[in-house]
Amino acid sequence: MARSQYNDPTYKALRRSWAGVIARGQGTCHETICLMDSRTIAPGEPWDMCHDPTGKRLLGPGHRKCNRSEGATRGNNARTNRFLRL
Repeated sequence: MARSQYNDPTYKALRRSWAGVIARGQGTCHETICLMDSRTIAPGEPWDMCHDPTGKRLLGPGHRKCNRSEGATRGNNARTNRFLRL
């Protein structure tokens, strides 16, 4: 089941808006570190909405690989740091 933030009408409207940009071949990856050869998101290519490090503010579209890698890195760091605290 999708998390509630992704069912928010504002989120859905913003994603639909960006979907049009990407369908025209004008989308670019908004992740700080892009893992692809080009920041361009090709029409039909899987993509996600990127968030700032707090997860509260949407930045724009990003390659699915870039977005999920960033999220995994942030989550792994949070779990690691939890165990390192004394």
